[in-house]
Amino acid sequence: MTPPTPDLRRIAHDSLSLTEAAYLRHFRRGRFLSWNGVGLTGSVLPGPGFNFAAVLDRPAPTLAELLPVARAFFAEADKGWGVLVEGDAGHPMEHELRAQGWRIDEDEPALVMPDITAGINPAARPDELAIRQVRAADEPAFHRITVDAFHAPPEFAELITPATPYVTNPDIALFVGSVDGTDATAAGYSRAGTTAVVWGVGTLEAYRGRGYGAAVTRACLAHAAANGCTSACLRSGPKSVPLYERLGFRHVCRHRTYAAPPG
Repeated sequence: MTPPTPDLRRIAHDSLSLTEAAYLRHFRRGRFLSWNGVGLTGSVLPGPGFNFAAVLDRPAPTLAELLPVARAFFAEADKGWGVLVEGDAGHPMEHELRAQGWRIDEDEPALVMPDITAGINPAARPDELAIRQVRAADEPAFHRITVDAFHAPPEFAELITPATPYVTNPDIALFVGSVDGTDATAAGYSRAGTTAVVWGVGTLEAYRGRGYGAAVTRACLAHAAANGCTSACLRSGPKSVPLYERLGFRHVCRHRTYAAPPG
């Protein structure tokens, strides 16, 4: 297997962590700060997976230099925050975090599709699946599917519903797939430069294993390509990696988040 090129890692780092996500401005307390090559992302969503300082470039600040800035930025993150690094890449920040006893909170593969057109195959859509782009009045359907597909508890479901509609943002597009009039699958993407960041892909349990998630993801890629995106990326749980690799995504690195100790 040909090893990932640095350019693909650059796409993953920049679009997933080092620039402000288009959806962030739709969340309460959504905020972003670029400081000395570090990207700090925060919102009302709980925990280090949603409140993190991404330290991916070199040279980088030391942990001692970062801590005062991060503690001030994440002062309202009452469920914790973290530091995101490229796992096992020899970055000095990861050495510091390990040496000081920080624990890993999340460790997810970052995948990149270098040529977004590779993922577009309308003929692969199951005949029974009708896919539509979500408009303003229909956005709750997207949120219902993502909440139910991931079995989100009620308190978290409320938090992940944005304070202002996604569809008002020209850099975001959402899609829902239905079978016999029943909404069954959903996916969305946001633009980061010329990269489409895919997120919110979910299929209701009763409809899994039929290619619906792949089809609605392809709809995102086709829309993004038609609107100027040349590449795509995402972070994925390990069970979904084979799905995305079949679509043409490549695993280029790991984005690992260490949770800040209390205090």
